[in-house]
This record gives sequence, structure tokens and C-alpha cells, in this order.
Amino acid sequence: MDMITQVMNIFNGTYQDDRGYIHHRVQGKTYDIRMHPMTLEWACSCPAYKFGRGKQCKHIKEIQEKA
Repeated sequence: MDMITQVMNIFNGTYQDDRGYIHHRVQGKTYDIRMHPMTLEWACSCPAYKFGRGKQCKHIKEIQEKA
């Protein structure tokens, strides 16, 4: 388990970076799912998001359904 995953597990599965993005993790995955609260812009580091040209992937949808 990497350091970021350990920290996110301690702090309720999210953290906010200095640029304002809120980072999420789906349990069991290492993909970085991030959302900017001012612009409501979502992004994911998974191949489906990258090669889908910015379309929402299942990881983003899973985080949105939790909220």
C-alpha cells in the first residue's frame, strides 16, 4: 500500500491539495479521482477516462453516487 492510500484511509478516503482539488480513491484501486469544488470539474487517472477523452468513468460515477 502506498503512502497516499494510507493517509487517505486515515482521513476518510479524501484529501485536498494546495490547488484546491479534492482527491478520492475507490477502495481497492490506486486511481486518483479528483474534483475541483469551484469548477465542479472531475478527472480520473484510469485508462478508461484518459482514452475516453474526458468522459466520466465508472470510478467518478461511484464517488458521485456515494456523496
